[in-house]
Amino acid sequence: DGIENVSISGLENYLSVLEQSASQSNTLRQIEHQRNLAHYDAQIKTGIEMFKSVIESGKEALNATILINGGAVAALLGFLSSLISKGTQNQIGQQLTVALLCFGSGVLFGALGFGVRYLTQLTYSAKQQRLGHSLNFLSSLLAVFAYSAFGLGVFQTYCAFQIHFAH
Repeated sequence: DGIENVSISGLENYLSVLEQSASQSNTLRQIEHQRNLAHYDAQIKTGIEMFKSVIESGKEALNATILINGGAVAALLGFLSSLISKGTQNQIGQQLTVALLCFGSGVLFGALGFGVRYLTQLTYSAKQQRLGHSLNFLSSLLAVFAYSAFGLGVFQTYCAFQIHFAH
């Protein structure tokens, strides 16, 4: 402000206020830094838990495909075995072979999905994100194929029973 002389007591007061302001500012910066670190830590932990949840959900979806298709194969084989032991017509047995093929394919797709799921995790751990995403998509696609095979098998079984028992 064009002042050429400053009193020593005024300068000391100014420096005291400046020092207090600087220490408060440093404390506020440290608090803000701690808050940012806590927020970042929470985001990372949330992301990790979400990733674990997605991985677990995919695993359970593949387990379900193998379980439902495998159960259908076992039930259908038991039914066909009963037909053969009773000497019943071969017509329904022939019609159920397509359903058996569908259910068996569903088990195969589910098992392949598990293998691809393993490769997906391997590529992600090797920091090959692009390949990991592609394999993840393939694993999901195999699960969809396994569920579709189950649906088709159920439909084929329905058609075979409908034809056989409609008489």
